[in-house]
Amino acid sequence: MAKLLLAAAGAIALIGAATNAQAASVIIGPTPSTLTPPGSALFGAVVAGSTTSSTPINDFYTFSISGGPGLTDSQVSTILLNGSQNINFSSITLDATYPFVKTSSDDMPETWALLAPVLLNNGSHTISVLGTLLGPTGSYAGTINVQAVSAVPETASWMIMLLGFGAIGLVIRRRPRAALVII
Repeated sequence: MAKLLLAAAGAIALIGAATNAQAASVIIGPTPSTLTPPGSALFGAVVAGSTTSSTPINDFYTFSISGGPGLTDSQVSTILLNGSQNINFSSITLDATYPFVKTSSDDMPETWALLAPVLLNNGSHTISVLGTLLGPTGSYAGTINVQAVSAVPETASWMIMLLGFGAIGLVIRRRPRAALVII
């Protein structure tokens, strides 16, 4: 009976080790998951993979904006482990429409960012991070910033404002002027 329990424990340990060798990203964030402009959130992942082959990274981060719209920018950077590059990004996008661009001049560490702020409305949005883990472990971190946007008057509002100024001008022009009396 003791040999059977020992064999079962060994099999469980081997299954656990095999599972860890092919483990996916442990996704952290975004924290907070709902942003009200102005606001910021943090996100990232710790990735464990195989020591003998590269591991694909296909991570998604969903966050919401409320009280928007807001101008949004973001940046993602790898974190070095023992001075070597462990993650190579292949693509990072916001809402599958706005691409991040690699902004670091060397590959150790990599930094990718939105080069121009993006106007996002209220609702759910997603950042997609694709890449490859080279080695057994690696990690990356990112930030999302949302800035409030001041309202711009619509064309009808401008027209009403201009008509109001014109009406004030007409009233001032038609007002009788005081007569000059010479004695």
